[in-house]
Amino acid sequence: MRGHQSGMGMMEVLVALLVLSVGVLGYAGLQLRALDSTDETYMRSQAMAVAQDAVERMMANPGASAVYETEGNWGGAAAANLPQTCLGQNCTAAQIAAWDIAQLTWYANDLLSQGVVGVEDCATGTSQCVLVAWGGESLDNCQDAGGAASGVDCVVLEVRL
Repeated sequence: MRGHQSGMGMMEVLVALLVLSVGVLGYAGLQLRALDSTDETYMRSQAMAVAQDAVERMMANPGASAVYETEGNWGGAAAANLPQTCLGQNCTAAQIAAWDIAQLTWYANDLLSQGVVGVEDCATGTSQCVLVAWGGESLDNCQDAGGAASGVDCVVLEVRL
């Protein structure tokens, strides 16, 4: 007659390890997703701060609204350092607007991964939109026929000057 077995067999131990490893892998995947969401939230909040800064600068310098509203004035390469053009000297409204654009371009590039900023007519056609994109996203993808596009790494802020 066989003796009564006590303890766990090798098969039970392997099954328990398999179940444990699946649980640990699921938890690791959940952590990675949480990190991605945190990064996305950070980028979106920084982009909103850049867009709000652009709107405030445009409203503080109404004499140069044509400079801000001209799409060709936006989209240049970011300077290596924060531009200091109008510090300690008298600048015209247009010079201040050009300086603002250079600073905003620098901020977008510095705060966001491959960040860009621009101002263009809103898709709705009634006002201007400040667009901030990151992660290699083009400003051209930020709006569609209905307004702000979804599923892209962009912030669209509508403003009436």
